[in-house]
Amino acid sequence: MNKTTFLFILLTLFFICFSCASRVAIAANGCVTAQCHSGMLKNKNVHPAAEPCDTCHQSVSTPHPQKKIQTFKLTEKPPALCYQCHPAFGTARHIHPPVKDGLCLTCHDPHDSAEPKLLVQPAKELCASCHPDKTDFKFVHGPAATGDCASCHSPHESPNANLLLKAGADLCFTCHTDMQADVKKKFVHQALAGGCTSCHNPHGSAVKKFFPVGGAGLCYQCHPKIENKLKEAKSIHAPIKSDRGCASCHAPHASNVEKLLPKIGKDLCLDCHKGIVTKAMTVLHGPIRDGKCTPCHNPHGSKYDKLLINQYSTEFYVTYSDTEFQFCFSCHNRDLLRNPTTTYATGFRDGTKNLHYLHVNRKDRGKSCKACHVVHGGENQKLIADKVPFGKWNLPVKFVQTQTGGTCAPGCHQKYVYDRKTPGKEGEPIKTKDKDKEQEKDKAKEPEKGKDKTK
Repeated sequence: MNKTTFLFILLTLFFICFSCASRVAIAANGCVTAQCHSGMLKNKNVHPAAEPCDTCHQSVSTPHPQKKIQTFKLTEKPPALCYQCHPAFGTARHIHPPVKDGLCLTCHDPHDSAEPKLLVQPAKELCASCHPDKTDFKFVHGPAATGDCASCHSPHESPNANLLLKAGADLCFTCHTDMQADVKKKFVHQALAGGCTSCHNPHGSAVKKFFPVGGAGLCYQCHPKIENKLKEAKSIHAPIKSDRGCASCHAPHASNVEKLLPKIGKDLCLDCHKGIVTKAMTVLHGPIRDGKCTPCHNPHGSKYDKLLINQYSTEFYVTYSDTEFQFCFSCHNRDLLRNPTTTYATGFRDGTKNLHYLHVNRKDRGKSCKACHVVHGGENQKLIADKVPFGKWNLPVKFVQTQTGGTCAPGCHQKYVYDRKTPGKEGEPIKTKDKDKEQEKDKAKEPEKGKDKTK
């Protein structure tokens, strides 16, 4: 053996021994020492696979470490490496882009972390690093505000759009359990067919309840006809202009009453308009008696005062014409004003003399309907008023009904008498039980709406 060969063999044995000694030292002391990787595996949560290191790393060169030379490599590249222990992702319809691209280390630290699930940051900051627009709101949805994005979204993949844990309203019901019973009511808001996000931003908004816009503006997005009508309206129902908007009168999700109203007919209106109908009113205007206010009032807005569906004069004296009083005659028969004598058109007559005609058809002082009648309800048949506004004075009418007519002595005027059977003579006062019968007769005789042909 020559000298050169001997030296080669000697050096080879030296490197083999040195390499073995290095491996023995690493095995004895581990990778995490004061001299090497001292900051690793010190956090609250440690990846189980990180102990020992060769679960994921393998040596490719010795000794370790060496400058400018990688002496260890991963046994496989992510995500294949991760899938050796974790179930593989990628079969669901919707996959989180980092997962789809195999970028597990974008969200997870492979060694240790102070955060659960080995997240590289607290969940709130981690998600916001890619989705900064989901929490920048005045009002933030609870899970988004606390960074608990995983309460609604799967961080890896999902069969549902937006990586949601459940589809549609079912996801919302996991927290808003009261809504499950609510949407089983008879009438459900059609917007719910598109899910809760039809009206609510699931992350947050500048408006309470996470609406995209406040007040009635939200409802106008689906109900533009109402918005367009209100643009031309002279009077608009006050609740529409409030912060609650349409929800002041309509249940936003579901109701057992048509139009998503929380109550039936006039009962809803009287919650606010408490003095319109009182217990003292024994006789009610037909629509109110039937439980409705909308035959006379538009519930949203109108080009007429007081949300009325047609023009109604507030004047005491009105010059009559066939186009006057259209509001009242949208239901009542105008024949009661047309002829000076009649035997059928009205019970307010002295013999055949039509006293409705007499009161209204005066060129100088024709009376409006409100000169004798109250609008909503009263204590007298035919809604004859006890008092009527006359300037600043509540003028007393002093009406007394008789069996076949009646009497009145308005204000400081003399007593007037009328009788259908015996003109000019005062009949017998009507008894209480007969008043009830008269009311039933009045109800049966009321003409159908729209009978007036001159409208």
